[in-house]
Amino acid sequence: MAIAALAFGAPPVMAQPAQNTIRWFSDTEPANLSPYFNSTREGVIFGFHVWDAPLYRNLQTGEYEMHLAESVRVVDDTTIELRIREGIVAHNGDTVDARDVVATVEFALNPANQLTNLGRTRWLSGAELVDDRTVRLRTPSPFGPWQEYLTTLLIIPRASLAGGRDGMGRNPIGTGPYRVAELSPGQRIVFERFDRYFGGAKGKPEVERLIFRRVPEANTRVAELLTGGVDWIWRVTPDQARNIQRRRGVTVASGGTVRFHFLQMDAAGRTGTEDNPFRDVRVRRAVNHAIDRAGIVRNLVGEGADVLHAPCHPDQFGCVQDGITRYDYNPARARELLAEAGYPNGFTVNMGGYRERPWGEAIIGNLRAVGITANLQWAQYDAYQRATREGQLRLAYGSWGSTSLFDVANSTSYFFRGSPDDLTRDPEVMAMLERGDNTTDPAARREAYTAAIRRITEQAYWAPLWTFPVTYAHNSQLHFTPTADEIPRFYRSRWNR
Repeated sequence: MAIAALAFGAPPVMAQPAQNTIRWFSDTEPANLSPYFNSTREGVIFGFHVWDAPLYRNLQTGEYEMHLAESVRVVDDTTIELRIREGIVAHNGDTVDARDVVATVEFALNPANQLTNLGRTRWLSGAELVDDRTVRLRTPSPFGPWQEYLTTLLIIPRASLAGGRDGMGRNPIGTGPYRVAELSPGQRIVFERFDRYFGGAKGKPEVERLIFRRVPEANTRVAELLTGGVDWIWRVTPDQARNIQRRRGVTVASGGTVRFHFLQMDAAGRTGTEDNPFRDVRVRRAVNHAIDRAGIVRNLVGEGADVLHAPCHPDQFGCVQDGITRYDYNPARARELLAEAGYPNGFTVNMGGYRERPWGEAIIGNLRAVGITANLQWAQYDAYQRATREGQLRLAYGSWGSTSLFDVANSTSYFFRGSPDDLTRDPEVMAMLERGDNTTDPAARREAYTAAIRRITEQAYWAPLWTFPVTYAHNSQLHFTPTADEIPRFYRSRWNR
């Protein structure tokens, strides 16, 4: 194959240190760059580089650092006061202050704006302007992980908000270390260093330019890296990593993330209740028993991944692992359960998916072995999410990075507490998660989340699959450090000269 043939030749011939540019390829491109109108991982990365939040989480210390805010004060159980730094300049030259915070929150909470990414602001009920530099954020009830969420409350300048969904997508304006200099959907996106950037906890970037391109084919991305056509790629498969790890001039590195994979099943009947097999707990348990998680992890997902049993990432606060129902790989038991539920010959269902297709195809093979024929409906993330939310999919193969928040409030609570992506709608689970989200007492939060996760697994509402490690490959002249939150911080990268 082409990759093996290129594995031991000369080093890349088109490295970019002279141009002080990082070219990076990925398999997905958000339809809208605004952080409130996309939920793709690429969109999260763009958000960190183009926009800023009041707080910044230091991954080395675990501490929350001031960023757009110069101070934060808890006024009472449902009020948080922010004092915004003076002299913050947006990419269009406007000064950004507390008024932009209020405008961002009001825009996000207005149902008419139909946000795609609800997790960033769904914990808020409003914002009140105290003065030009001071704002008070309101929550409907006490909210435990408020500091974590202040790291992803990206503030949009008022001039950009005025353009609405389409305007924000066509002309993204932020305050971050990079500004969008060129936006050619489907071709490339160019980010240029913003020389008036205030720095804050992120610091000022050294690399002058980032060039992003969507390249769907994994082998093409690797071949481009080996021939010098790109400087940085990720989601390198285990086979690819083995082929290129000894390649002179290329560095391969792996890092853990808080991303995990799962199968959602339409237990709530959002696709209709007539002849909907997933309304029956025995069918849902059969699906769980049918999937060879350990085998897929060993043969496809690769080193660093772990089999998952809970509907959250084990590194997240509240993601209990003890006392939950676990389903071993047992095709015979799966067939018994299907027969008990009235499906001795199985059934046919459409399964949606949008990333890591070989893993999804392996799941389909496991399901076929017990009599379930899953027809894969592959799509870009936006179409996949729309189909799930509109009740078009009874089985959905998904992946979730929790917007890199280390708390189940943005994983389990998001998918099981009535969001548009909740295919379960169990009132008991919703009430348990609401108790966990709406208290600042860590012990009370853990107790509530434990009860919710135990019910979710006992009822087999999901088939949790595995955690997701990421393998990166890049030009060895580029100084790049993987992080645990799946966000490459190019603003902290540099070329070794």
